[in-house]
Amino acid sequence: MKRIFLTVMATLVGVFAVWYGFNPLVEKNAPKTKSMPLLASATFLDPTKPMINFSLTDTTGKPFTEASLLGQWTLMFFGYAQCPGICPKTLATISETWKALPQTQEHNPVRFVFVSLDPQNDTIQNLQTFLNRFDPNFIGLTGEENTIAKLSRHCSIYYWQDPDTKAGRRIDHSSTLMLIDPQGRIKALFSPPYQTEVLAKDLQTLLES
Repeated sequence: MKRIFLTVMATLVGVFAVWYGFNPLVEKNAPKTKSMPLLASATFLDPTKPMINFSLTDTTGKPFTEASLLGQWTLMFFGYAQCPGICPKTLATISETWKALPQTQEHNPVRFVFVSLDPQNDTIQNLQTFLNRFDPNFIGLTGEENTIAKLSRHCSIYYWQDPDTKAGRRIDHSSTLMLIDPQGRIKALFSPPYQTEVLAKDLQTLLES
């Protein structure tokens, strides 16, 4: 009797396993995991990183806070107007990237925001003059040094003044680009060297994901 019971139970388990494995309703209702986008130069953040509260001033003289990031894609970079190398090179690449994304720009608007790491010298006018060399639509942010320092730490951007510089003010800094989604969260990080074609392709992938 015990042997018959075990045989029946084994048969039922087998039937259930076969039914579960091939039942289309089970497969349809099974939870699906979202696949990571394929990126060449960017690191996708999962989960995304929410932005902290901050208050700076943009190059039109208006307040710019974390709420200003809502509702639109933003590519953010930290630097300074007197930067001799990485900043001008990065901005030139982004300017060319914008031209390579006409359809993406139309359907998924993305703007570029440049946060000054040298608020003592980067006045609104100086910052606007610097950014206009690359694209008049680029937005510059400046403000209290403590606010910028707190924001940069949150974004894992590190900077320091080179003590050996004798000609002018030189600030060494991280050169990471951050893509912020319309919910105000850091969604992806880009690391140099930047190439227009690669940056454009990864941006388009992320904006459509």
